[in-house]
This record gives sequence, C-alpha cells and structure tokens, in this order.
Amino acid sequence: MTPKVLLVDDDPNILSAYSRTFRKRFQFDTALGGDEGLALLESSGPYSVILSDMRMPGMDGVQFLTRARELHPDSTRIMLTGNVDQQTAIDAVNRGHIFRFLTKPCEPEALAEALEAGIEQYRLVTAERELVEGTLQGSIDLLVELMSIADPAAFGRAQQLAPLTQKLAAALGLASPWVVTVASMLSPIGILTLPAGVLGRVRAGGDVPRPERDAVERLPEISANLIRHIPRMDPVAAAILYMDKNYDGSGFPHGQLREEEIPLAARILKVASGYLDLGSVEALRQRPGTYDPRVLDALAEALHAPAAQVLEDGSPAPHLATHETVLPGQILVEGVQTREGLLVYPPLTRVGGSHLERLANFARLVGLKEPFLVLD
Repeated sequence: MTPKVLLVDDDPNILSAYSRTFRKRFQFDTALGGDEGLALLESSGPYSVILSDMRMPGMDGVQFLTRARELHPDSTRIMLTGNVDQQTAIDAVNRGHIFRFLTKPCEPEALAEALEAGIEQYRLVTAERELVEGTLQGSIDLLVELMSIADPAAFGRAQQLAPLTQKLAAALGLASPWVVTVASMLSPIGILTLPAGVLGRVRAGGDVPRPERDAVERLPEISANLIRHIPRMDPVAAAILYMDKNYDGSGFPHGQLREEEIPLAARILKVASGYLDLGSVEALRQRPGTYDPRVLDALAEALHAPAAQVLEDGSPAPHLATHETVLPGQILVEGVQTREGLLVYPPLTRVGGSHLERLANFARLVGLKEPFLVLD
C-alpha cells in the first residue's frame, strides 16, 4: 500500500504551498483545520504520517493530534509551529506523542525529510505489530489445537464459551474484546498439567481425594500462570484467574477484589460459564452475589436477539469428508468419533494441522466413523 500523508493547517495558502511542493513526492490529503482533519481520518485513514500546525482556531494542534492518536495510534505524528515555548513542546510530546517537532519557517527539504522519516517509522511500527500479532495468533491457535487433543470435552466447552462471550463483550463495550475471546479458548489450558484421570474422577463426582479436588479448583490460577509467559497476554491471564470469582468477592482466588474491581472480562466469563452450566438467566439470577447483574442483563438481551445460524442463506451446505480429504479450516459439523463411540473432536471444531495428524493416527490405529460432515 502506498504510504499516505495528512497535512493539516488553518491557512489555505500554506496548504496550497504544500500541494505545489509535495505533489510529485508524496500521496497526501490536506485539511483546513482540526475538524476537517478528523473527518478525513475517519473517512480516508489510516495515514502513515499526520502533520499538523500548532496554532489553529477551535482545535489546536495538540488537541487534534491527541484525537488523531486515539483514532489511529500507529500513525506518525509531526507538529509544525511558529510559536515555540516550553509548555507547547511538553504538551505536544506528552499528550500527542509527537515523533518530530518542527518550527516555522521550515525549509521544504527539511520538512520532506521529516515526512520521509515519519513514513519509515510508520512502516517499522506496523511491521513489528503485524509480526507480533501473527506470532501471537499462531501460538494461540497451536495451544487451542493441543487442548482439543488432550481434552475434547473441555475444548468443546471452550468453543461454546467463545461466541457467547463475544456477544457480551460487544454489548458491554469491553475496550479490548479480543481479551475475553482468547480467554474463553485458553481457559482450560491448566488441564494439561493434571495427571491422567484426575479431571474425569472429579467430573464424575463421588468420593474423590481432597488434593485432587483442590487441584481442579486451582485450574484458573494454573492456566493464568501458564498464559502469563506469553507476551501481551496479562489481561487474558487476569480474566482467567478471576473467572470463578463471585461478584460479591467470595470464592477463588481469595482476596479483596469484588464487584467492579474484578476485571470485566472475568465477570463476562463467569456469567457465560454459569449459563452453560445452568441453562437460563433466571437460574443465574437466583444466586445473588455470584454474578454481575449488569452482565446478566446483557446476557438476557443477547439471548432475546435473533439467534445466529451456523448456515447463512446462500452459504455452502455441509458435505461429507474423511480423514484423508478433510482440509485445514473446515468445520466438523457433528464432530468425529471412533468406531467404538469415543469422542475425538466435538461438534463445530475448526480443523488445524494437529487435528489432521490426530485424525490420521486414530483412523489407522483404532478406526473412525467415516465419512463425517464438514463445512467449508
């Protein structure tokens, strides 16, 4: 994509001069003042570089660049002013996070060099972010696939949690909705640390040794500690750590946090998980102090909205596949079982690389019920 520059000033003569000087060197837009600049950011952004004059009526350069940073944080911001004072510089750097601070009059070549440097800075920032996000997403996908192998039941529950928490996050305006989605999928990861059979015995009930019950109770803490080793995942770890915490402050983990002090993502997970267990909002409301009332209200509204369908009108219909023909990215509509009825993958599992390996091994060693339904 060709880098774009936004030039903002309240003087139309200066904008005309910019156009004459830079029309052969940069792809750019001009805006007469901060309001017009914000409108362009909304309609035509993001821009690689945003250059703004400082002294403008109505909205000065610091105010404009501060808003610009909120809209497009990766854009490089440059301030140009003819009135340099210490407080102006401090405000510009602290509030607008300015990359360069230039004074008028500024030679065209010096200004062009600053714009070139800003474009390069934008390229470096976005390339690093894309690398980090791609690596992070790849790590998450691998962890989810490994969990689906270790415990298909827990993985199936996580897949049910994710879309429900997404709806609640949107309804409640969660600032980083990805946090609750990732937390939904990775919350069972602590299961991988339990000895074989422990979780099954606790799920089955009956007389189970207290240490085994304690280990299962601590699963959110174990999961949170494992996830903290992944960069940028602290909010996800906090959501998982407090997902079993009651709204009134009781429950695990023990401590002083209560009500709004508990992370919103954790309160969303708590309500969504409770709904999967109890099956109705009314049943959750009958446990005062356990669930956040505001999240319960959001859940009630979400459940009354038109139900999402797996198959939209005009979308491809499910078709049959085997372990040899199923492809990465396809969805196992009804799941996959062995010939003896052992669950290999639950319904609606999205196939990844490790899933293909496991299906091939099960088909070769114990046999699968094939063909099975998949959705592209």
